[in-house]
Amino acid sequence: MLVYHLPGTFETREDHLDLLWEAGATGLEERAGLIRAYFDAHSELHPDIADGEWREEDEQDWQAEFRRTLRPVRAGRLTIVPPWLLHEVEAGQLPLIIEPGMAFGTGHHATTRMAVEALSELNLTGLRVLDVGTGSGVLAIAAALLGAEHALGVDIDPITIPIARENAEINSVPAGRSRFEEGSLGLTDSAGSDGDWQDESVDVLVANLYAELHDLLAGEYAAQLRAGGPLILTGILTNKLPLVREALDREGFEAVQVREDGEWVLVTARAAAPR
Repeated sequence: MLVYHLPGTFETREDHLDLLWEAGATGLEERAGLIRAYFDAHSELHPDIADGEWREEDEQDWQAEFRRTLRPVRAGRLTIVPPWLLHEVEAGQLPLIIEPGMAFGTGHHATTRMAVEALSELNLTGLRVLDVGTGSGVLAIAAALLGAEHALGVDIDPITIPIARENAEINSVPAGRSRFEEGSLGLTDSAGSDGDWQDESVDVLVANLYAELHDLLAGEYAAQLRAGGPLILTGILTNKLPLVREALDREGFEAVQVREDGEWVLVTARAAAPR
């Protein structure tokens, strides 16, 4: 088996993943600070991804190995768990079942775990939560399990939407309490059966994206959130934290707090109250 080792992570080198697929990669994974791309044969690579190294490795059943090493992740009041490990959820914990698949967000990355922990610290009962960049739907589903009246997950990648909906069904989240649509913030492609409630303020907004996008979307975060509403942002590398803090200051967010986990940062804040 031919494996191309490229320095970086899915988050820091996201713009290069399409180039690997286009070059003929049959699979991608992140391991120990490397993106590992699997090929059936040597391929001509784009110059932007030419700083990696080709290696010949023994054939392995990667899916079986992945299932063997995957463990439940405790995140506040929830434990994120694949279906085959549901029996390992500790008593008193709410299981959040995620079938690992194509969409980003199995709960094992520090960014996802920190975001679920932050949601778990809030009283979401009766609130409306917006999850921007929903991926597998894990954060919107977490909000629903934690008592949110309605959780909407939006993503610009149409592949993620049916996966997120399936994960909501696996977790027995009633259709009326969760919704997943293609789009971003107030730009979803369809309003859904409950009306276009995004035209109104949401109570909580959570986004696991990356620093540059948080910078670009900060104004829309402020416009979407009710006054005093919690904002939860993650997917931020520590060296990009100043960019996010400046964006939140620019938009008048208050009570900004930062949590770090290795090279990753979670930022929480509250939308400014009317003056």
